[in-house]
Amino acid sequence: MVAEISLITYLLPIFSFLLVFIVLYAILQKTHVLEENIGISIFISLILASFFIVETQLVDFVSFTASWFTVLIIVVFLLFLMLAFFPGEKPLEFLTKGNWFSFVALGLLIVFFIISATHVFNWTLNGAMLRAWAQTEWFGFILLAIIATVVSIVLAKTSK
Repeated sequence: MVAEISLITYLLPIFSFLLVFIVLYAILQKTHVLEENIGISIFISLILASFFIVETQLVDFVSFTASWFTVLIIVVFLLFLMLAFFPGEKPLEFLTKGNWFSFVALGLLIVFFIISATHVFNWTLNGAMLRAWAQTEWFGFILLAIIATVVSIVLAKTSK
């Protein structure tokens, strides 16, 4: 007997929406960018997560990234499990705060997301593609989002 899981492909946009909404909301609440204003945090998270329902490439991006991120987490867990059996009192001492490991892990995560984005969106860096992309609506949206982020950070710092 074979399990039929093709229904998951129909629910993937909903799962992508929920994942993006929860992650964005958690980041907004944890960083206190909006000073714990729950209503605005929910609104911003809903608006940004709704793009992951509308655009099919974004759903593919979340699907690809989430599956490989899960593989990465399992590999890291097994690596830590292996390190736990090393002799000594503190075999995982390199994970302490302020150590180089945190920066390397963050750099690897950024590289991981860039590689997964290039895989899903078939990016190749050439001038014609960049010019064509700069003339789309998405470029304006991303530019506006970056400007809004910078302005909100500056306003949040000056209001303290």
